[in-house]
Amino acid sequence: MSNKLTQIFNSVRTRNALLLAHVVLIALAFIPTYPPAPDQETYFALSDGLTQGSFSVWNGIIDPAPQDLLRTHGYPVFLFLVRSVSEQPNVLFAIQSILYFATLLMIMAMLEGGTERLFRQSIFLLLMLPQFQLVYYIHQVFPETLMALLCAWFVRRSLEGRPGAGPLIGTGILAAVLFWVRPVMLFLPLFVIILDLVFAPQRVAQFKRNAGVFLVFVVCGPLPFACWNLSTHGTFMPIPLSGSAVNSNLGIWQLRLPGYGTMHYFQYNYFGREFLPLVSDDEAAVYYEKYQTQWGRIEAESANAMTEEDRRNLVAMDGRKTALYATRSPEYTMALNDAIAKENAAMIKADPLYYLGSRCYAAVRLWVTNINMPMEKVVYEPTPGVRPIVAKPTGMGGWAAALVPFLLTVITFGLGLPLVVWSVLRDPGWWRPQRYVLYMICYVWFVHIPMSIQSRYTVPVHALAIACVTWAIVTWRPSKEGKARREERLA
Repeated sequence: MSNKLTQIFNSVRTRNALLLAHVVLIALAFIPTYPPAPDQETYFALSDGLTQGSFSVWNGIIDPAPQDLLRTHGYPVFLFLVRSVSEQPNVLFAIQSILYFATLLMIMAMLEGGTERLFRQSIFLLLMLPQFQLVYYIHQVFPETLMALLCAWFVRRSLEGRPGAGPLIGTGILAAVLFWVRPVMLFLPLFVIILDLVFAPQRVAQFKRNAGVFLVFVVCGPLPFACWNLSTHGTFMPIPLSGSAVNSNLGIWQLRLPGYGTMHYFQYNYFGREFLPLVSDDEAAVYYEKYQTQWGRIEAESANAMTEEDRRNLVAMDGRKTALYATRSPEYTMALNDAIAKENAAMIKADPLYYLGSRCYAAVRLWVTNINMPMEKVVYEPTPGVRPIVAKPTGMGGWAAALVPFLLTVITFGLGLPLVVWSVLRDPGWWRPQRYVLYMICYVWFVHIPMSIQSRYTVPVHALAIACVTWAIVTWRPSKEGKARREERLA
């Protein structure tokens, strides 16, 4: 039976049939309608502002429009280029479909080599078929599809490790593009340098190459963005001035405020409710009061940094708070970030075990989608006697929407990633040439653990993770290649 399956999957016909299945899947995904992404209006506003030489979500609403302090320019520039061709959403989604398919081809190229390349490629394509997440984000105004291709491309260039200045410069520029799309990728080149000092077979030569990539990355990525911040906001900073403290604050509170929402900072932001909440309804209500008290301190501490422009603009922004995020002055924005970071540090110090436990839970949830029970009522502002109400899914479609994403991710990543870890520990020498795939996955995973729990954060590396699961299956199964490797280790 094993030999028969090997023959089936180790064939050009099977691989091409699976590729065709992905084409059909992409085409079928255009049939249903999708709710707009929560960030769609802000991304479109930033891309439209570029036509006026302004990077702001408030063009045409506030004059002069305050320049953005939350995002980098990468994805808005991508949207600007697409929308200069056509503003029809389906054109954008068609282009993102091409990016998704290019990601598959890019990773299939990584699976080349050896006598069973067709087997590996077929298994990878088969495992990718039920991975709805990337296909879903094809139809969302989010950078996940673009990031998936960029992450795979960076990994492939790193795996190839071609000599010469040209490939080195190209890899550094690609790392910079990753940063411009998602500033959270700021430390990826440094992460690679550190890990390669431990795991690279030729450490000195690899360090020189990685240092060159890092230099090109700095010159093309964070340095020009820091210069833009200096010229636009008066502060030389290589990341958005909004900082990351607010996302960390949301992450710390999330498990203690199931079903509640907030009108602070990001208005109408909703704390996700886990299927089995950590706290009771009474405990959550008490924590919500503490949350409001904390934000009273944050806003009081940062209030002195408000400018006249803030006081004028925030009134106008209040009427659009369901769609557009508030853009504050640089002084007020940085004061808020400092005040929030101070509160975060105090919470961690007061209850380090909760923080550690919640981050361990977040590490799992970044890969496993929640069982999404719909909310009948979300409480956005404290009201005596009013609490969130959880509803039940309606009909088979509702239960499928709640359960299928959880089941797919818990089977794929809940079982697949431990298999990868076991395979790496069992045969680290075989995985060393593939180490850049592991670097990328681990970086994207680790850097998001302190933030609010959203499984979409790891979506850009899902296909790379499936590639690792494929390698783990191939190295585990009793194949000719696996037997040869075992004999080589015993020799």
